Amino acid sequence: MALQVEVPLTVREGRAWLAREVAVHPPRRWAPPAGEACDSASARVAVELRDVWFRYERDGADVLRGTTLAVPEGSLFAVVGGNGTGKSTMLRAICGVARPYRGKITVLGRRLKEWKKAELFRGGVALLPQDPLNLMVKKTVRGDLEEMLDGRGLTAEQRVAAVGEVATLTDIAPLLDAHPFDLSGGEVQRAVLAKVLLCEPRLLLLDEPTKGLDAFFKDKLARLLRSLTARGTTVLMVSHDVEFCASYADWCALFFDGNVVTTNPPRQFFASNSFYTTAANRISRGFFENVVTVEEVVELCRS
Repeated sequence: MALQVEVPLTVREGRAWLAREVAVHPPRRWAPPAGEACDSASARVAVELRDVWFRYERDGADVLRGTTLAVPEGSLFAVVGGNGTGKSTMLRAICGVARPYRGKITVLGRRLKEWKKAELFRGGVALLPQDPLNLMVKKTVRGDLEEMLDGRGLTAEQRVAAVGEVATLTDIAPLLDAHPFDLSGGEVQRAVLAKVLLCEPRLLLLDEPTKGLDAFFKDKLARLLRSLTARGTTVLMVSHDVEFCASYADWCALFFDGNVVTTNPPRQFFASNSFYTTAANRISRGFFENVVTVEEVVELCRS
């Protein structure tokens, strides 16, 4: 006969379960694996913003208010924060779509204003926007992907191989002949990610990349982003998915009122944060210390 276990579904239920089943005194502390801490002191900076100010209308309110941020090269850097705080605008400013009226932006070692747009977006910077369907302009997913290969002097066989490789990487091979408007939200997200990756960017900007994705593809996305950073690509993402950021980011920053107010490695960031933190941290507070993921709670419960 199978053992019946009550599975907590909310933070309140989770805390009640821990109090009943595994309460320990004093609280047990999670010891991070060796080498988890990030060291950016000697890392080169892929993108840097210094005192950047931006507003959409001349007489409107400032959206970016002295934004200052440095993203280490080859890192997966996550920015979290509430709606309307300026996170997406910051990404648009980095790729030159939104033009600040004050401040300095450096991208891949050069001032942003020194880049020609065609040069910046050809192997330099790529942006996955929050509304990705706007980037799909052809009648099929395959057509949208092939569009990114125009002008590169590739043979027909090389074009087919490039599309097939990125389609396999993003798990959209069965969708290549579908119309983009017929895809689900998660499928669109993956298809546009494939299109962006064909730019072969050195700096990848992602706006809510896990929106519409199930747990299986979130894990696959994390492994994909890790493979990119291992090759030297820098990934800067803004997200409300704190669980994903806690599990996979190298650095996390909190964006509030048009500026970055704190930046830390994910464990330090989420374990010391009362509001922008993970469900695992809220559930285990007072029982376990220094915990930010579900896997860590499970491991401490087992021990």
